[in-house]
Amino acid sequence: MASLQQAVIIRQADMTVSQWAGGSTKQLAIYPAHSSVAAQDFLWRFSSATVEQDGDFTLFPGHQRLLALRQGAGFSLTVDQHQAVVSSPYQTLRFAGSSQSSAKLTAGAITDINLMLAPGYQGNLQALSLSASWQTLKIARPEHSTLLFWCEQSDLEIRSAGQSWQLSAGDLLQLNNWPLSQQPQFCAPQAITAHSLVLGWFKADNPES
Repeated sequence: MASLQQAVIIRQADMTVSQWAGGSTKQLAIYPAHSSVAAQDFLWRFSSATVEQDGDFTLFPGHQRLLALRQGAGFSLTVDQHQAVVSSPYQTLRFAGSSQSSAKLTAGAITDINLMLAPGYQGNLQALSLSASWQTLKIARPEHSTLLFWCEQSDLEIRSAGQSWQLSAGDLLQLNNWPLSQQPQFCAPQAITAHSLVLGWFKADNPES
């Protein structure tokens, strides 16, 4: 029997921040809860990093990574000697965690968003523009996938299946096993034109029965 749909809010005050040589990383969510980055035993992890200098990325053999820009002028990412330039929150890069990768900042520090998935998971990461009007989520995703809504720039209101959630800037909403028949709607009454939210989704290829 498939897991029931469930909504979970993780408040910004409950998120952990770790320091590393090139900046800091805020862990928005990780699963299972007892897993860790050091052990690399997580099935998925959602995080945001402030990067203050050029440098190599940590290897995560077996995981796939989805990476996007949130704030700053951008960066160039070299993955196994192939280079991509990222200058907009609406660009998402996907690459293997086992690849040799490094980032060079375009013009000063940046903040990024990162979704990592273990083998056997499919998923995506993208930015969606915000407005004060209600918008219905319109993305291609599998039935009963898990959805992640996050915006560090603005408060959010989200509603679906007769429920509603209020998020302060930096909070995360996780909708587990969410059906396609109940696509969420979202708005940000105080958002300005340049603001966007991050939407991540993922699903195990063979979820436990």
